[in-house]
Amino acid sequence: MRLQVGALAIVAALVYMVLQGAHNFSSYFVTVQAYEGNLARFRHQVIRVQGTMLAQSVQYDAAQATLRFTLASGGDQLPVVYHGPMPNEHFNQAQAIVKGRLAANGTFVAQKLEVQCPDHYAPAKESRS
Repeated sequence: MRLQVGALAIVAALVYMVLQGAHNFSSYFVTVQAYEGNLARFRHQVIRVQGTMLAQSVQYDAAQATLRFTLASGGDQLPVVYHGPMPNEHFNQAQAIVKGRLAANGTFVAQKLEVQCPDHYAPAKESRS
């Protein structure tokens, strides 16, 4: 009997972990447009937001290790501030995912920044022999 209860508890824990993983994966990020459209829902949550970094908006303050930029998608824009090292990326139309939350002043404060530079994903050039 104890063996059956233990096995049932393990199976229940595994099912719970799978369901949580599926939920987390299904909401990996929202676009800037979806974020702006659901501010009431997302305002106080830590969330991942994806968009295009506007190259002309990128400003880095090396003394404060602060990166400021604007993410855009679907016509909506989100000002972002990230405290940390400057990424080694080119920001011309780069896709980025930021994880953080909205500050009272309307700026998204990113705890984590992932830049997806399109240059890194260009197809390899064919070599001719």
